[in-house]
Amino acid sequence: MIFRCTEQWFIGVDVQTRREGKSLRELGLEATASGVGFVPEWGRNRMRGMLESRPDWCISRQRSWGLPIPAFFLPDGESLMTAAMVRAVAALIREQGSDVWFKGTPSELLAHYDPDTDAELSDAQRESLRSATLAGLRKGPDILDVWFESGSTWNACMRERFGDEGFPIELYLEGSDQHRGWFQSSLLTSLGVTGEPPFRAVLTHGFMVDKDGKKLSKSAGHTVGDLFKLYGADVIRWWVSSLSYENDMKVDDEFFKLAGESYRKVRNTLRFMLSNLADFTPSTPGCDDGHCVEMADIPPTSIDAWILAEYDRLERRVVDAYSRYDFRAVHSMLYDFCNDTLSAVYLAAVKDRLYCDRVDAPRRRRTQTVLWDITDGLSRLLAPMLPHTADEAWRALHNIDPKDTERSVHAETLLSVGREAAFGAECDARWAKLMDLRDEGLLALEHGKAELGVENPLDAGLTLPNPDAALDGFDLIDLADLHGVSRVTLDASATTPTVIDLRGEPRCERSWKRDGTVRTRSDGGMLSDRDAEAVGVD
Repeated sequence: MIFRCTEQWFIGVDVQTRREGKSLRELGLEATASGVGFVPEWGRNRMRGMLESRPDWCISRQRSWGLPIPAFFLPDGESLMTAAMVRAVAALIREQGSDVWFKGTPSELLAHYDPDTDAELSDAQRESLRSATLAGLRKGPDILDVWFESGSTWNACMRERFGDEGFPIELYLEGSDQHRGWFQSSLLTSLGVTGEPPFRAVLTHGFMVDKDGKKLSKSAGHTVGDLFKLYGADVIRWWVSSLSYENDMKVDDEFFKLAGESYRKVRNTLRFMLSNLADFTPSTPGCDDGHCVEMADIPPTSIDAWILAEYDRLERRVVDAYSRYDFRAVHSMLYDFCNDTLSAVYLAAVKDRLYCDRVDAPRRRRTQTVLWDITDGLSRLLAPMLPHTADEAWRALHNIDPKDTERSVHAETLLSVGREAAFGAECDARWAKLMDLRDEGLLALEHGKAELGVENPLDAGLTLPNPDAALDGFDLIDLADLHGVSRVTLDASATTPTVIDLRGEPRCERSWKRDGTVRTRSDGGMLSDRDAEAVGVD
């Protein structure tokens, strides 16, 4: 095999531009020093190192088809490619497509070109064109490097479609190999044309490998399509969002199964909240028929105020993480909120009132109002990661007709847009201390199982220490539900929570609580005052 040097087209990266008086290398290093964000940050030094050492850019290729370099050659072999010529060929390609270069003659290709108005031509070149005529020109045989093509998409796609509003682009994202490829070719073409980088941020991700760290290949049957069939799009997206994407990501069935289990906990949390809103009608502007309770009417010491404040805090943190493209943090926060804050704490605490309070009881309607708002807000936060699940939940919540294809959670904004917090309900600052005390109370209940033999928390009560009156004003029923016990009392002289064995007291046949009000009712049933009112017996 004999290697032969051939003439090529180059962009000189060290040639000063007429506009800035700086080379593309200098402009690129300046832009990547501070004008562009990199996620992860190490991408900045990687790209700058490649810019510092890169040679001139060979933009020509010798292939039978592609996007042509619109150069022409005079009979004496001199090459011509002025801005006016390029624009003339571009106008024709816009009309007929790029194949026109291979089908048309030089005269046809330069139908929109007038050499007498081309200021870039020398007198000798202009005279040569006149004597040779356009028909005597020869088309250049080279096509553009595909990296030059893809590196021009900021203009061909974004500025072409959206004008200056589409430029610069918020984010370019690709694999780590693109610091040398697409990221760099896009940067250089944009700096050459506009003097500005085409992107505000560059995100770099790793590659998928098998569980042993080996590269995946289609020939070995490693296809994404099979994964979607087995697990569904949302589970795959949920799995991806849980990974540290700046590194290579290992792929294995076991990982998808774990992601599926995690996903189902989130989905089941949404389902539980939706199922408890079947008899709830949200209030709408100009309509007083809804069941919603005003935020201002929710007591700051209520468990409902606490969960609204927790959601507000969640949304602020999630929005911040989204803005930093920290999807793993978003995944973790949303999962913890659904699995712990909601399922293990709040929903476990309010389940009794949702099931056993009178249907239109103010406390139940207040909790349903909170459930409605949080389901709405949570669907919006989940939408980028679980688009199908989030939209399904949001449409079910808003009771949208399946035939209505216009309304979607993806057309909504986050609840906090335009205001400081999603809900802004006032929450008592003592809730933080109370939640710490809850941990002590649950630990005491665990000891009570061993020492007193009380297996069911509803067979127990708790006495909570209140030496500095820190718990004054809190609803004792809220505190009991928060701990999962039948009742709570406060003791200013106590220092630690104490378990009370209530198995000697009557138990409500409806709620299983032993709250001290349980007695035989007019229908012969053993019910608490609350449950008797709910079923309408004395």
